Amino acid sequence: MKKILLSFFVLFSVALADDIIATASDGRIVILHDNGRWEYYQNNKKIRDVRESAVPQDMKFEVSIRYENYETLRKNMEMYLTALEFSEEAIKDSVRTIPRGGIVHFCVPTEQIRKGLPRTYVYSVWNGGKSPVFRETVPDSLAKQSEHAGESYLVSVPIFTKVKKSGMKARVESQDGRQTLDFEVPVQ
Repeated sequence: MKKILLSFFVLFSVALADDIIATASDGRIVILHDNGRWEYYQNNKKIRDVRESAVPQDMKFEVSIRYENYETLRKNMEMYLTALEFSEEAIKDSVRTIPRGGIVHFCVPTEQIRKGLPRTYVYSVWNGGKSPVFRETVPDSLAKQSEHAGESYLVSVPIFTKVKKSGMKARVESQDGRQTLDFEVPVQ
């Protein structure tokens, strides 16, 4: 069946006298040249396979956003300091240091961090304006373990102003700016 299907594609490509990209019966993509020759797509630099299965495992990089709002941070700080029997004044002073807009964490599964080959990306956060309130280039080798199992924080961004009504946006981009991943920060 494969030979018959492939022969059909070869005959079809000869009739058009131009290179044709075709899918074989087993799902693999082939390039059929106008001279009757054929090859798998991997042998041709002009063809880029964008299927999920074509991306090597070590090249995948899954980034997510975790947001902690001011109220949650304040309650956690108060409980922690109360448990350590700090004075009321010390607790009030500590609560004043909490960022009013909360903290945005750029997260990655810990297993994706490659110790010998760090990946460096540009992390940005917007709080309703046209220019970012935070923009920094950070390698993933600087990631810190979070309190969530199997997750590390690549960057933690304190937002010192209240969150605007339009919400916050975040972006992860490659250093050359060709690959970007945009997020709507899930503000509660």
